[in-house]
Amino acid sequence: MRLRTINAALACLGCLLEAASLKGAGDMPGIEKIELGRERGFHVNGKPFFPIMAWLQEPRNFETIKSCGMNTVAGYWPKSGGTRDVKEYLDLVEKAGLCGVMPFDERLKGHPALLGYIHGDEPDLPERVSDAAVEPAQDLRVNPQTPLWRLVDGDVFSWSVLDPLEGASVTVKLKEPVTVKSLAVWLTISEGLSVAREIAFEANGKELLRATVAPKRGQQKFDLPHPVTFTQLTLRILSANPAKNVWGSLGEIEGFDEDGKNVLLSPPRTVPRSSPADVFRQYGVMKKADSSRPVFMTLTGYFHPFFNKYNADQLKMYPEYIKAADVVGFDIYPIYGWNKPEWIHLVHEGTEFLVKMAGPKPVYAWIETSKGSRWTGDLAEQKDVKPSHIRAEVWMAICRGATAIGYFTHVWKPSYSQFGVPPANREAITQINAQVTRLTPAILGDEPERTVSIRGEEAVKLDALAKCKNGELYIFAVNYDESLRETRARVEVEGIPALTDVTVVDEGRTVTSEEGFFVDVFEPLAVHIYRISSAG
Repeated sequence: MRLRTINAALACLGCLLEAASLKGAGDMPGIEKIELGRERGFHVNGKPFFPIMAWLQEPRNFETIKSCGMNTVAGYWPKSGGTRDVKEYLDLVEKAGLCGVMPFDERLKGHPALLGYIHGDEPDLPERVSDAAVEPAQDLRVNPQTPLWRLVDGDVFSWSVLDPLEGASVTVKLKEPVTVKSLAVWLTISEGLSVAREIAFEANGKELLRATVAPKRGQQKFDLPHPVTFTQLTLRILSANPAKNVWGSLGEIEGFDEDGKNVLLSPPRTVPRSSPADVFRQYGVMKKADSSRPVFMTLTGYFHPFFNKYNADQLKMYPEYIKAADVVGFDIYPIYGWNKPEWIHLVHEGTEFLVKMAGPKPVYAWIETSKGSRWTGDLAEQKDVKPSHIRAEVWMAICRGATAIGYFTHVWKPSYSQFGVPPANREAITQINAQVTRLTPAILGDEPERTVSIRGEEAVKLDALAKCKNGELYIFAVNYDESLRETRARVEVEGIPALTDVTVVDEGRTVTSEEGFFVDVFEPLAVHIYRISSAG
C-alpha cells in the first residue's frame, strides 16, 4: 500500500514538473495568426497548438467537451440539422473558450475563434451510380434509397421499392435495340410487405405476356412465343397479395437473348461523392476569400487498399483530393464502424498512408469513443470500445505523424446522442487530452539527431516517435498489435550510455539503460512516454 502511495505521489510530481517545463496552450486568446510549421505542426499566435476536436456538436455540449480536454469543435451545417446560424454558432464557440473549424461563410472571416474552414464531410465516400434508365409510372412513389436502376444491376440481393405495389409500372429504356427470347423477375419476400401476384410485360408499348408469379424468392422465368426486339420494356404489377403495407419491392428484371445473355443488365459504377476537381474548385473559392485560415478536409479510410473500395486507378485520386486542402484527416473506426477490434492497427496504417501522401501538410485522425453505431447490428451484438482502445488509437496516430486528433462521439443506440461517451471512456479521454495538451511542445518538437527505434522480442507491432525539446529527448511509444500480445520491447537510442535513468512520464517510475538501449514491458495496447535528459 505504501509503495502504491509513493508511486502515485511520484506520478503527480512528474505531472507538475512536466507542466512546468512544457507549458501548453490552455484557453486560447483570440486567434490572430495561424501558421502550419515544420513537422506538420500548428502554431496559433506564435505558440504550439494541438487541435483536439469534437465533431458536429450543438452548443449545449460545449461545456462537456471542454471538460474532457477538447479545444475545438469541427463541422456545423444548419441545413443538415444544425439549429443556429453559423455566425451565431461561432460566437458561442468563442464564448465557451473553444476554437471552431467551420464550413466556409464569408461572414466568419477574421473571427477570433475561427481555427479554419472545412470541406463537406468525406468527399471520397463511395457511391453507386448507374447509366441505366429505369423510369417509374407517374403515380409511383420512388424511394431514393432504393433507386430503380437496381432492377437491372445484376445483384439479385438488392431491390427497389414500388409504392404502391399493386398497379405499379416501371419502364427500362435502352440505348440500342435488343432481342430477347425469355423474360424473368426476381421477387423479394419480406414480412409485412405486399407481394406481386400477376404481372405483364410490354415491349415498345405492346403487351408480350401475362403471368402469375409464385410468392417466393428466386428467379421466375418466362419463355416468349417468339423472339422480340425492342428499345423499351415495361413491367406492370397487375395484382398483388396484400399485406400490412401496400408497398413492396422487386429484386431484378432480366431479358435473355438466344445465347442466354441478360441483355438488360447494366452494372453500376463506384464513384466518389464529390470529385477531386469539384473539391479543388471549392478550395479555390475559400482561399481567394480568406487566405488567413487553413482549409481542413476529412476523408474516409478508403485510401487504404485493405478496404478494397476503389481499384488501383481510382486510388490515384487521393493525392488530387489532398491538393484541395491545407490540413487533411481521415476516419477509420475499427470497433464502432465495423465491430472488429482486430482491425485496430488500421488507425496506425491509415495515418501512415495519409502522412506519406500529404507531405508537409498537417494530418489528423478521428477516433472512436463508444459503441452505439447504427451500422453494426443490434446494440447487444456490438463490442465495447474500451479506454485502452481509445488511448492506443490516439497515440498510434500521433506516433505516425498526426498533429491533430478528433473524437467521434455520436451514438444512435439505444437512443441518439451527440455525446454518447460512457463515463469510463469520458474519464480516459480527459486524461489522454490533458497529457497530449501538456506535451504538445514536445510532440511538435525537433527531430533528434540521434536515431531511435523500437522492437519487441516477438513480432509484435510497436511504434515510436522521438522528438527533442528543451535539451531533452522524448520517445512516445505504443503497442498497436491487434492480437493483444504483451512483449518486452528494446528501445534503441543512439549514444545513450549505460546506467542512464529514463523517466517514464506520468507513471512514477524510471527504467535504467544499457549501452545504446533500454528495455521495457508493453502490455496489449500499452502506451509509454519516455524522457531522457541531456538529449543533445
